[in-house]
Amino acid sequence: MNIETQKLSPEEKRLDVVVKFFYPVVAGIETNILNIYSYLAKQGWEVVIHTSTSIPNSSEILPLKGEIQGLSIQRYKWRWYGFVPKIDWSHSGSICLHNFNVFPHSWILMKALFLKKFHQTCRTIFLVPHGGYTPGWWTFTPFQRIMKRLYQKYIGTFLINHAVDGLRSVSEWESEETVKSGVRREIIETIPNGIEREVYSDIEGLASKSIRSLVRELGTYIVQVGRIHPIKNQLTTIRAIAKVSGVVFAIAGPVTDQAYKQILDKEIKILDIANRVRFLGVVDGIDKYYLLRHSLANTHMASWESYCNAVHESMSQGCVCIVAKDTALEELIKDGVNGYVVPVEDADGVADRIRFLMENKGSIELEAIRRRNIAFTAGHSWDDLARLVEKFYERVLLRHR
Repeated sequence: MNIETQKLSPEEKRLDVVVKFFYPVVAGIETNILNIYSYLAKQGWEVVIHTSTSIPNSSEILPLKGEIQGLSIQRYKWRWYGFVPKIDWSHSGSICLHNFNVFPHSWILMKALFLKKFHQTCRTIFLVPHGGYTPGWWTFTPFQRIMKRLYQKYIGTFLINHAVDGLRSVSEWESEETVKSGVRREIIETIPNGIEREVYSDIEGLASKSIRSLVRELGTYIVQVGRIHPIKNQLTTIRAIAKVSGVVFAIAGPVTDQAYKQILDKEIKILDIANRVRFLGVVDGIDKYYLLRHSLANTHMASWESYCNAVHESMSQGCVCIVAKDTALEELIKDGVNGYVVPVEDADGVADRIRFLMENKGSIELEAIRRRNIAFTAGHSWDDLARLVEKFYERVLLRHR
């Protein structure tokens, strides 16, 4: 029978999703999981999220059980070995591992490999690394870097090649880097992240009074959406702002690294630009898109990205984006075509682009960039991308019968 005409049984449409953090954490991985699997739940899939009782800065603060948007949540206390999810391995559905943590992913993959090696019943295994297999290595301590690199080179890659049935990457850049690291190309499918449904709503009409007032107060501003963390590298844009007069840098996102926030505060004081850098905290929903839409530009000089939800979202609002070179950001932004690409720490280069934007507001070139970005993100809703994920999972599950 043609695989395209076959249908999955209700038992096969059971997904056990394993991830270290989940809602109420709403960073890139958690947002992907919530949007993709809530869509699948609406299509009749039974989804259980196995996660920890922790959030990044606090341990064991969440309840053991929960439910959100049709997803059942089973939480466990995080230990050095991760946690042991309660999964029925005799079931014919699948296990979906998100990120690429050493624990509990390694022992789950080892068990899957053992079962397959000895021709025992085994769940279909999916892996969605979100850049966790191809990370920015400088973000780890020297000891962690050595151990994780050794693990991935000699054990992790072997386990992926022999235990994983389908690997979903979020960008072509991540796919290529994964293949370069030794993973079989034939198991990889590239499906990017989506955009929230608010993008397609009446943003001008629904924006809150508070965000309208804030935007008027900011005047001419550039914006960066994302957590305050070294990897997001707000420092380069802060240094660039000091070189350009008449523009404010608005930073929208939570502080996830207090030490880095102190570094930024110190630099702002040294440069004497406290009145031109605004930390807005978390701005979400309609208000986030209103903030993006009315900005001069979106800067995102992150030192490492496997994709970037924030830039993708800003493109939907016609933002001109200034992004960092040599990361997956270049998959979204082509220099001079739909934005500008600058080396990660080149504050002078960022300042030059900001100056150009200020001097050429409303120009044919910039209006063309805005139109290209809006057109690029058409059809990129989370539901659109979730349909692609569903087809990928179905295809792999049917082959696994």
